[in-house]
Amino acid sequence: MKCLLFFLLFSLFAANAQEHKTEINGVVKDAKGKPVAFVNVGVMGKGFGGMSDETGKFCLFVPDSLLDDQLTISHIAYKKYSSRLRELAGSPVTVVLEDSLLVLPEVSISPMKGKWISNKGIRVPGGVMATDSIGSLGEEIGISVKLDKDGLLEQIRLPIFRCGYDSVLVRINLYHLSDEMNPELLPVQPIYQTIRKMEKKEKVLFTYDTPPLIPAGNIRVGFEIVRVYGKGKLFFPLYSTSSLHRSVSLDTYKKAPFGIKASVYVRQ
Repeated sequence: MKCLLFFLLFSLFAANAQEHKTEINGVVKDAKGKPVAFVNVGVMGKGFGGMSDETGKFCLFVPDSLLDDQLTISHIAYKKYSSRLRELAGSPVTVVLEDSLLVLPEVSISPMKGKWISNKGIRVPGGVMATDSIGSLGEEIGISVKLDKDGLLEQIRLPIFRCGYDSVLVRINLYHLSDEMNPELLPVQPIYQTIRKMEKKEKVLFTYDTPPLIPAGNIRVGFEIVRVYGKGKLFFPLYSTSSLHRSVSLDTYKKAPFGIKASVYVRQ
């Protein structure tokens, strides 16, 4: 059967590729002067953004039409920063982020039954979903699951069809879905996993050292690309299930009739 490739490629500026661009670069640090890695950097909802590297440095080439917009710098562990792009042009900037207190509910550990919960969906025979070939930092796909009561999230299992990159670093973000198109980020420290080049199907396991307490309701598990090494794509088995996709950092989510399937292990 002919392989069905479902490419999620979004580019706001493709039709205006010749527009002059201004370089905005700098470093993101915390209040103690320590570089903050993998911070989302971009213009909210405009399909334009990137991410700081391991040393906190970032560099964006901003179309002049966006210079009067706000640059937003965001990380779950810090307060959001924003500043007018035009004011940041020129010399490198240093952005200092203030700590954001993550208030997590207290839990009483008692015997709890654990179970795997998966999102619903029917496998599309031969179907494959692929990430952007450019490797857009901040690109995020995900699943939605419903918890009937609060629970401790221990592990997340993600099936991979193939990884063409030398390696790709993926971050797990957790959201509450009171409004399907505007997921609310939960105050949970993200976890990271490196996925290395693979030519066959494999299930990647994400494990929390300290399982967070997740509230009952509709929960989104987002798989966000924060760093890629080498050229290629990340391929997933394709399912007929409604999903949300974000193409780059801080972009708006778009709804698609196809998506991936993953599972979470929760003790309730």
